[in-house]
Amino acid sequence: MAKTKKVLAFLLAAMMMSAAFTACGDSEDSSKESSSKAESSEESSEESSEEESSETSDEASDAESTPQQVPQGDFEEAVAAQPGEAYLSMVDSQWWLQYTGSDSDYLCYDAGVVPITGNGEYTVSVTCDTDAARYDTTGDVNGDLVASGTAFMAVQIMDGATATPNAVIEVTSVKIDGTEVPLTKKSYTNAEETEINGEKHNNIRSNIYNQWVSDDKIGTEITDARSAEGNISDLADKSAYSATILDPNAIGDWKTVEVTFNITGM
Repeated sequence: MAKTKKVLAFLLAAMMMSAAFTACGDSEDSSKESSSKAESSEESSEESSEEESSETSDEASDAESTPQQVPQGDFEEAVAAQPGEAYLSMVDSQWWLQYTGSDSDYLCYDAGVVPITGNGEYTVSVTCDTDAARYDTTGDVNGDLVASGTAFMAVQIMDGATATPNAVIEVTSVKIDGTEVPLTKKSYTNAEETEINGEKHNNIRSNIYNQWVSDDKIGTEITDARSAEGNISDLADKSAYSATILDPNAIGDWKTVEVTFNITGM
C-alpha cells in the first residue's frame, strides 16, 4: 500500500513538471511571436515613413523645377511685321537678341513697326527693355538684360517688292539709347528675299550694318541698288554708298535702338 502511494506520488510529480515545461515553452513561443510582430510593425512603419518622405521630396522637386508662370496679359505686345510695314531688322553681336520681323524673336516685344503709306519720314525701333524680353531670356521680369553691339542691322519693308515696289529708303539717323551715332556713308535700297518662320518674303531693305556686302558689289552685283539720286549703277561716283554706314564699335551696349529714314519714289 505504501509502495503504491509512492508510485502515485512520483507520477503526479512527473505530470506537474511536464505541465510546467509545456507552459514555459508556450510562453517563449508567444514572446518570440510578439517580438517578431513588433519588429515587423516597426519595419512597416519605417518603410511607410520612407515612402511618404520620398513622395514629399519628389513633390518639392517638381515644384522647384516648374518655373513661375507670368500671365500673358502682363507682358508687352509681341509684334510681327505685316506686308507693307517697315521694321528694324536687328541682331546683337552674339546672335542672341534679335528681331527679324517675327513675333517669336526676343526683341519682338514693343518693336516699333510702321506702315509705309507714302513718301515721308518714318522711325522704327527695337528694345530689350521689356518685362517680356527679360522673362523670356532670364526667367525673371526683373532680370538684368542688356544687348551688346550688332552683327546685322537694316531697315526693311515686309514684302516691299510687291507692297511698295518703288519705295527708296534713305537712313538719316541712328540712335542708341537716345544718343545719335554718326553716319559715315549713305544707304541704298535693294530687294532681298528673306525667310521668316519658314515662310519666304520679298522684302526691300536699306542696310545699316551688313558685313557680308562689300562696297564694290553695290551697283555691280547688286544691280537693283537704288537711292534718291537714282540707280547706283548709273552714278558716276558710287563710293558714297555702302552696306555699312556707321562704325559698329560706336554702338556698344544698348537697350533701345531707333532708326529714322525718309521714303521717296512712292
